[in-house]
Amino acid sequence: MSSANVFRGDVAHQSFAALLPTVVPSALQIAVRKEGRGGRTANEIEQLKQVSMNEGYDEGYSRGLELGLNEGLERAHAKAYDKAYAEYSAKNDLTLLDFSRDLDLTVASVLKALEDWTHLTEQKLTDIVTEIARSVIAVELQSSRDAVFEIVRQAISEVTHSDSARIRLNPWDAKSLSDQKANIIAAAKSIRTLEFVEDPEISGGCIIETEGGIIDATIDGKLRQLDDELDEAA
Repeated sequence: MSSANVFRGDVAHQSFAALLPTVVPSALQIAVRKEGRGGRTANEIEQLKQVSMNEGYDEGYSRGLELGLNEGLERAHAKAYDKAYAEYSAKNDLTLLDFSRDLDLTVASVLKALEDWTHLTEQKLTDIVTEIARSVIAVELQSSRDAVFEIVRQAISEVTHSDSARIRLNPWDAKSLSDQKANIIAAAKSIRTLEFVEDPEISGGCIIETEGGIIDATIDGKLRQLDDELDEAA
C-alpha cells in the first residue's frame, strides 16, 4: 500500500519536475535583467538554475510523499475498520446463535422438569388420597358394624348365577356378622346357602367365592380400584 502511494507521489513530483526547466529559466532570465548587464556569469546562472530546480524538486517530492502517505493512512484506516466491523458482526452473530440455542435448551429443561414434577405430584396426590381413604374406611369399619354389613350386602348382591357362597372375612367381622346371614342372603338374587370363613389376611371388607367366580370386596381391593381410577383420570 505504501509503495503504491509513494509511487503516485513520485509521478506527481516528476510532473512537477518536468515543469522546472520551463519555469526556472524564465525566472532566472527575469533575475538577470534585474541584475543588469554583466551582473552574473553564465556559470553562476547555471548553478543558480540547478539549485532552484533541486529545491523545487525536493519540495514537490516532499509534498507529494506527504499526500501519498495521508491517502495511504486513510485507506488503511478504512480497511481496518471494515475488517474489525466484519469480525465483530460475525462474532455477534455467533453469540446470538449460541444464546438462542442455550435458551431453547433451558426452556426444554424447564418444561421437562415441570412435566416430571406434575407427574410426581399426581402420583403423590393419588397415594395421599388412597391413604386417607384407607384410614377413613378403617375407622368406619372399627366403629360401625353396619359399615361391614353394608359392604358384604352390596358384594353379595352381585352374585346372580350361584345358589351357594363362601364369604371370607377377618375373624372379628365374621363373628359380628354371624347373626346377619338371613339378611345377607335376602340381599342376594340366587343364594340359598351361605358360609362365613375367617381369614386373618383380610383387614377389612370381604371376598365372596362362588361357583361362578370370586368377588373381591376387600378394602385393599377397593383402594386398588381407586388408584386405577385416579391414574386414568390423571
